[in-house]
Amino acid sequence: MLRRTPLRDGWQLACPHWLGPAARFGYSTLEWIDATVPGAVHTDLMAAGIIPDPFARRFELGCHWVDAERWVYKTHFTFAPDDRLPRRVLRFDGLDTIASVFLDGEKLGEHDNMFVPFELDVSERLTPGVHELRVELEPAVAVGRERRARYLASEGLRSNVVRFDEQAFVRKAQYMFGWDWGPRLVSAGIWRPVTLVEHAGRLGDVLVEQMHRADGSVELRFWSETDGAGEVTHELAGVPGVFHDGDLARIERPELWWPAGFGAQPLLAVTTRLLAPGGAVLDERVTRVGLRRVRLVREPDQHGESFELEVNGRRVYCLGANWIPDDSFPARVTPERVRTQLLRARDMNVNMLRVWGGGFYESECFYELCDELGLLVWQDFPYACSYYPEDPDALKAARREARDQVKRLRHHPSLVLWCGNNENRTMFESGWEDPTRHPPRYYGEKIYEGVLPQVLAELDPTRPYLPTSPWGGARANDGGTGDQHFWDAWHGRGDWQHYADSTGRFVSEFGFASAPGARSWSKILPQSRAALEHPPRDPEARWHDKTLKGFDTFVALVELHYPEAKDLEAWTYFSQLNQRDALRFALEHFRRSDFCKGALVWQLNDCWPVQSWAVIDSEGDYKAAAFELRRLFAPALASIVLADGTARLVTVLDNATAPFGGAAVLEARSLLDGHVLAREATHVELTPGERRVALELDVRSYEARETCVTATFAGTTTFRLLSEPKHARLATPRLCAVRDPRGILVRSNAPVIDLFVSEPVPSVRFLDNFVTLPTAGEVLLRTESQPTELWARSLAGRHPIPFEH
Repeated sequence: MLRRTPLRDGWQLACPHWLGPAARFGYSTLEWIDATVPGAVHTDLMAAGIIPDPFARRFELGCHWVDAERWVYKTHFTFAPDDRLPRRVLRFDGLDTIASVFLDGEKLGEHDNMFVPFELDVSERLTPGVHELRVELEPAVAVGRERRARYLASEGLRSNVVRFDEQAFVRKAQYMFGWDWGPRLVSAGIWRPVTLVEHAGRLGDVLVEQMHRADGSVELRFWSETDGAGEVTHELAGVPGVFHDGDLARIERPELWWPAGFGAQPLLAVTTRLLAPGGAVLDERVTRVGLRRVRLVREPDQHGESFELEVNGRRVYCLGANWIPDDSFPARVTPERVRTQLLRARDMNVNMLRVWGGGFYESECFYELCDELGLLVWQDFPYACSYYPEDPDALKAARREARDQVKRLRHHPSLVLWCGNNENRTMFESGWEDPTRHPPRYYGEKIYEGVLPQVLAELDPTRPYLPTSPWGGARANDGGTGDQHFWDAWHGRGDWQHYADSTGRFVSEFGFASAPGARSWSKILPQSRAALEHPPRDPEARWHDKTLKGFDTFVALVELHYPEAKDLEAWTYFSQLNQRDALRFALEHFRRSDFCKGALVWQLNDCWPVQSWAVIDSEGDYKAAAFELRRLFAPALASIVLADGTARLVTVLDNATAPFGGAAVLEARSLLDGHVLAREATHVELTPGERRVALELDVRSYEARETCVTATFAGTTTFRLLSEPKHARLATPRLCAVRDPRGILVRSNAPVIDLFVSEPVPSVRFLDNFVTLPTAGEVLLRTESQPTELWARSLAGRHPIPFEH
């Protein structure tokens, strides 16, 4: 038996200089305020009315004083001993970050890593009655700067060295120090649960090793670690017998775990028990195991060297996105919110998420849900875009952190790849910002080339490992070999048509920025006139653009293709369509090629309301690109290529377990009345992995500004305008709506391009949007509930949508 008592009630927060008789704010005093654990200092200060919401307006700036202060949490709890449970441990699942823990005024220990749990044995200190638990947190910014100064001096490095800032010296989520999509809200807090654990013996790590045999059978071997003496037993659901550490269980006809789209995701329950000499259960744990093999195929070929994932002997085209922390204050992210986001990813036909290295190792529910949904996980260790210290203490901390997290995560079948860091080697090779101010060597290399592969070789030898991403040939990001971060289109030459120059074998980052949706704008600009009526260059709107592009350049990239936006409503619409076009162009290029075998969009989600590369904004609303990803990530793809007066339909089949056949239609249509100018049709049969040109149309004789090309294949339709959208001549449609049990039917008397439908004040979530009708007709837009009033926007302008009665 084991008892876990959550310590989540009665917490209070204070800043030390608030306390004591001399603490005065004019004629006011401020002492302890109520706190939430798990939580963060900023969210407690917001709840107390001390600071505004830093997500709104430019209040982020006014909250920076919070990160310069020391903070203290305290609570009281009552302890009643149980003599059957003589061992007592205080467990902190997550302290953010530089913490000292006190019990009844006595210091128990110090902790200095956001990513590693902290346990304190209080068996000899807890007596019956009420106890005070206190946690003191040092400011990460100040401590990081002090450590930086000492380390640089010890290494003989100049103080103005770049990419070696304070965050590198604190083991804390790096995005909290600010990123090119996120605010600088460094914060502090007790960000994961606190528990009093009482036991007479408990389980530590449980490992279920898999051995896949040539005859298709699978053997499992069980291992465990314990805190205290006792007998350990393992029982496997569906397999008779009780197993002990070192024993083998054989499954003759295993049901394998597959990525989404390839098969089911069966999970075997392994129940592990720690038994006392008399047979009483001291502790029990259930580990869910998916039976699968994984291999990263890297073989020489005509393009360089392949980079392709293989699961259970089948090659997988990885199609997905980069996952960043879902909130600047991660304690606010609930299991329900994680489930909603991951279901959205699957709705877009995502089969892989990369947990990016500037965040943290995700919650247990994240990986459990990925196991259930068949979402493959690429897991970065949390080192990103920085140099890192390599002194003995730093390497020791890196080893402990890696051991802890590898043991925690290695049983998840969804986890298929470890990576040492995000962009650190390419940062060093390219000399970001100012090459003259970089250190002379690649600081942190001893972690990625030494500590991490050593830990994985011992604890998780069957999964692939990359020392860094991107990871290529002579230079990390060259393409042709390894994975590539293709930012030449956004950060380099600008227009998204440069995605055609990518030779990446697996493009693990690429993206184009856009504005968020209306609900996010109402969070950015609250208590003002209608948020979407603000001009795009409104200073508060621009504050929520961290892309470092320069807003004029950001706008110019959109205006290459779309009209000038006079207000945020139009800017949101045009910038989201430009992002959609960019990702469509890139992904169709990658999937048409015979060299690229993976593409992960930067990025899936946002941590606050912002103009960014995300395809889902911070309010959970799909941008235009998110709706298009359903089609772009589907196994069968139709891609229109316009070149030299010819429209070609290229058909592609990936991630399929059998051949696919269907009708393919390619048409040129008038934008003014929808009539067909030219048409070709055929039946296409594709085998898995095949891509080929199915149809061609000569479109040179048609007026480009009045013509679109549509392609239909595998149950989906896509289109391209022959001119830039800003030059297109469009009909003015008359629209109406009819209620349907699934949502609303929108009817149009004329062609309508990129129709976006919403409420004047959005409250209903639309499950379909940004649709095109190449001729008069109707389209179903699914909604989560019924809207009461509608308005619409298309390339032709704004439109009323009355309901038909």
